[in-house]
Amino acid sequence: MKMFAKLAFLSVLLVTLFGCASSGIYETHLPPPEDMNPVFMRYKELPGQKVFVVAVDPNGRWAFGYDNGRETLAEAAQAAAVKCDEARKKFNILSKANLFAVNNEVVYYNHK
Repeated sequence: MKMFAKLAFLSVLLVTLFGCASSGIYETHLPPPEDMNPVFMRYKELPGQKVFVVAVDPNGRWAFGYDNGRETLAEAAQAAAVKCDEARKKFNILSKANLFAVNNEVVYYNHK
C-alpha cells in the first residue's frame, strides 16, 4: 500500500509539472525504444531512492531524466522531470513525459 501511495503521489507531481503545458504536446504512451536499455541499466546501478522519467514520441525519438540520492522520492521525481523536460526541449520531443521507474520497479506499463 505504501508503494501505491508513493506512485500516486509521484504521478500527481509529474502531471502537475507537465500537464499544465499540454497545448501542442502529444499525449502518447508509446513503448520505449530498445536503445534506452543501456541508459536504464546505468540507472538501476544507482544507489538510494531514485526516479526515472521518459518521453517517447511517435517518430521513435525519446528523452529521459533520472535522479537519485535525494531525501525523498518526490524530490528525485521533480529533479528527474526537470532533466527530462530539458532533454525534450533540446531534442524537440513534443510527447509528454511519463514516470518510467521508481527505484528499480518499472511502473511505465501500469499507467496506460
